[in-house]
Amino acid sequence: MHPLTKAKYPKDWRTISEETISQRHGLCQKCGIECDGVHVLTVHHKDYDPSNNNPDNLEVLCQGCHFRRQIEDKKYGLRSPAQMEMF
Repeated sequence: MHPLTKAKYPKDWRTISEETISQRHGLCQKCGIECDGVHVLTVHHKDYDPSNNNPDNLEVLCQGCHFRRQIEDKKYGLRSPAQMEMF
């Protein structure tokens, strides 16, 4: 997590993240890869707002898909102003 945005996440983010990954069966929602000790899953905020933890806004992605999603979203201008400051 980037230090500039850490304060924007809720204190129970780790629990929210772990529960979201468990609810989505430990699979990347983009490529289907499983968290297996080699591949790490992350939880992506679709609207780039770390305080919006509505389940519909959260997407479980492997690190590769998360990186590609952020690059694609940046390409199409889908980042929030706060997120743009980070890159």
